[in-house]
Amino acid sequence: VVSGANLSCVFLPGFVSSHSFRSCFRGPVVEVLVRVGISGGGARNIMLSWAEIEERLGRTDLEDFSDREIMPLLSELAVEREEADQKKELKSLQNAFTLGFFGFGVSFFIFTLVVPDVWWGIVLKFVFFPILFFGSFIVVAYLKRETLMKVLFRARGNFVARAQALTKIAEHLGLSYVPTPGGAPEHMKMLAKLKFMPKKFGDLVDLLETHGGQEDAVEAAVKSGLLVPDVVVLGSEKDKARYYRQSAMGQSFEDGFEGERSGIAFSALEWIERVDEAPDRFHLLLVLKAPHSLHGVTHLRSRKTPWPKAEDSSAFSDVQLVPETFNDRFRLRSTDQVEARTIFNPAVIERVLALAHGEVFRAVGRDDVLVFDIVGENRFDLIDLRTAYWDTQTVQKTFGDIAELMELVDEMAHAFMVKS
Repeated sequence: VVSGANLSCVFLPGFVSSHSFRSCFRGPVVEVLVRVGISGGGARNIMLSWAEIEERLGRTDLEDFSDREIMPLLSELAVEREEADQKKELKSLQNAFTLGFFGFGVSFFIFTLVVPDVWWGIVLKFVFFPILFFGSFIVVAYLKRETLMKVLFRARGNFVARAQALTKIAEHLGLSYVPTPGGAPEHMKMLAKLKFMPKKFGDLVDLLETHGGQEDAVEAAVKSGLLVPDVVVLGSEKDKARYYRQSAMGQSFEDGFEGERSGIAFSALEWIERVDEAPDRFHLLLVLKAPHSLHGVTHLRSRKTPWPKAEDSSAFSDVQLVPETFNDRFRLRSTDQVEARTIFNPAVIERVLALAHGEVFRAVGRDDVLVFDIVGENRFDLIDLRTAYWDTQTVQKTFGDIAELMELVDEMAHAFMVKS
């Protein structure tokens, strides 16, 4: 049984959860596979001017660099109109995978009713669960392979051009850019191994792999417990741990930046939360490498936002923030009160608020990393990968997104009390 504000699909032996089949299977299959062809997110009302961007990044040549290096590169792209048949193709894939997942859910539910709840029945449930799940996935992929390839390859050229442009921007600012953090999604790697899939699909997976990286940052984010949907899973501790990790590893990652600021190494990337019957939610993940290991584990969250998943919630105690007004907006808990107040001081929280633009956020400090998860718009959205559309505002906004990210990193460097 799974319940929560944002339900996620779970089928663990011994119990069954429910979620909109359309949203559940759409997330890990269709939209993960075509994430290089979909862009979105709400627009921010206030965009930084070039003067503000250059001031925040400590540069005086960014607008000129954009006109000289980025605009000509993007101008080579042929902008296409999003035709009605493109929308039909994507809708067709979504419906097909929804039907496939519905068939899997019904089949497994009936199977759990028929098989007795004895030791050998439990074993059979563990065995047939992945068989039925991946079997339905493979059958749908085989039947819709031609449509799947059309959707994926339409965005390939735009993906490469976008990666080149963002790489140039990052290098000019002394950063590194990773288009697909963590490499190709596991679902695509699995499909590429199937003999009936076209060779071009394998080439696409290789393309995403070659543009991958930031494995350590992805693993730190998974370990933090921030990537798990707001759900309550009823089952054994082993079942819960397996679900939480599988759910986190199944997220879509994109647009990774990494570098060093004020003595602090950092990685930043986006992940996409699929929400049923609502626009997707874009999360900015910021992973900071601390110069020393933290003594405790600290969680910060906005009000009305769930705590990150923790191995042992009973080990935490509430921490009162200073000034008192912050307690009206945030909750802080930790296994080390002094360390928590040092890391999440008022200056840091104010900077996070500015970056979040009023959206909710959470953070986890543990071991030698600090991980922020900030909900918001689609940042670094330089090009619409379906149509290749871009304009001067999308370029300027991308620079602005990077400027705000760097300000947050600088604040955290101060919080760790590291001198430049």
